[in-house]
Amino acid sequence: MIITPRRQFFHAGYLPPRFDTYDPRRPDFNEAHVEVDLRACRFIRPPAVLWCLMYPLLSRFRNHRCSLYVPENLGVCLYLKSIGLFQILKESGVEIDDRGIEQRDDPQVVLPLTKFETESDVDDTANDVYDALGQFRQASHNVYSVVSETFGELAYNAVQHSESPVDGYGFIQFYESRQGRRFVCGVADGGIGIRRSLERNPALKGLIPYDWVAIERATGEGVSGTGDRTRGIGLYGVSEDMRRRERQLIVHSGIGSLQFGEQMQSRASKTRLFPGTAVYVSIPC
Repeated sequence: MIITPRRQFFHAGYLPPRFDTYDPRRPDFNEAHVEVDLRACRFIRPPAVLWCLMYPLLSRFRNHRCSLYVPENLGVCLYLKSIGLFQILKESGVEIDDRGIEQRDDPQVVLPLTKFETESDVDDTANDVYDALGQFRQASHNVYSVVSETFGELAYNAVQHSESPVDGYGFIQFYESRQGRRFVCGVADGGIGIRRSLERNPALKGLIPYDWVAIERATGEGVSGTGDRTRGIGLYGVSEDMRRRERQLIVHSGIGSLQFGEQMQSRASKTRLFPGTAVYVSIPC
C-alpha cells in the first residue's frame, strides 16, 4: 500500500478518502508493506506531522514493513528532521533514507516530538517546556503559562484515556512571519479514539454514533468517559481557551474533525481517517 499525500499537506483530512478503510489499529489490517511517500510534498504543516508520525508507528507496532520516502524539497526535509520525526521512526524500525542530512538545531523548536507514557512524564515535560519558553523574549510571560498548561492538558488526556499501544507524542514550535508571532502545539496518540473512550460512560451509551459527534460532546463541559462529573475539564478547557481571538484549534479523531479559528468552521464534521486522536493549537504571542 502506497499513501501519497498532496503537495500541500495540511492535516490528515487532506488524504485521499480510499485510505479511510486502512486503519492500522485494526486486527485485520494486513498490508505487507506500508509506504508513505512524501517526496512531492512542498509544504507540511505541523498537524500533518502528527499523522506522518502515528501512521507508521502503528504499522510497525503490528510488525508490518513500513517505509517513509522523505520530501525532495530540502527545506521541508530539514524541518521534519529538526522536529525529530525521522529519528523516532527509525528507532521503531521504519525504513527511511534521509540522504544523510545532518541534524540541525532549530531555535524555533521549543519541544521536538517527545514521547510520554505516564502522568509523571507529562509533568516533567510541561515543566521543561515552561523553562524553554524563557528564551523567546518576543512573548509575554502569561503566554508561557498558556502554552505549557495547554500542552499538559492535552498530554494528560492522551495518557489517561487513549490506551495507545505506541503511547503519546507532543511537540511545540515558535513561528514568526508577516502574520505575526505564535506558538503551535500538537499532541497525538494511536489509541481508541474519543468516541470509544466516551462510550465507556454508561450515561453516553448509544448517544454517540459517529466520531464527529463524539468530538463535539468531548469539548462540552463535564463530559467524560469516566462518568465522573469532576472530570471532562481538559479538552473542554482547552477548546474554550482557543475560542479567543486569533487562536486556532484542530481536534481530529477517527474520521471526525473539529476546527475553529480564523476562517475556519466551528462545527465538527466527517473527514479522512486519523488513527487515534490528534489535537493542534495555535496561540499568538
